[in-house]
Amino acid sequence: MPVGKVREWLSSYVYGNITVLSAAIAVTPEQIHHGAAVWTVLATGLLTFLAHVLAHVVAHGFGQTADEQEPTAHRAALREVLGTARPIATSALIPAALFAAAWLGWLPSAWGQAAAVIVLAVRIGFVGVFTQRFSGKALTLRALWSGVVLALVAFGIGIAKVLLTH
Repeated sequence: MPVGKVREWLSSYVYGNITVLSAAIAVTPEQIHHGAAVWTVLATGLLTFLAHVLAHVVAHGFGQTADEQEPTAHRAALREVLGTARPIATSALIPAALFAAAWLGWLPSAWGQAAAVIVLAVRIGFVGVFTQRFSGKALTLRALWSGVVLALVAFGIGIAKVLLTH
């Protein structure tokens, strides 16, 4: 994959997981019990994905060259942003499944929420490993620690978002 595409994909991956993490933290036991938690995290992932795609489409229209104004160029740009933004939408799938399992009574609500938050933090924490892998470099201890720090920072952002906006 070209470096620019990997950067966009990683940006979407981190952003999507942080926004869904915030939603997973904010979910209440009542929302899990009634199934609303499933829809909350799915809607967060989907709507964040759509907002991201819309923002990129709008930004792509700025300063276009004659070649970029061609309909085929518009479709190619849309296909690219849909591909690189996919991690935003998919970040909600595992947490939604965990909340669904709790809703169905297969596991306690607190466990479902804890598992959803942990899964999202671990996904974010593995970014250092992914970047090493994508760059073709050997895995280093620094990459692992950078992932741990990134997960902690993302968790802090998630907590702050919940405290300041909910």
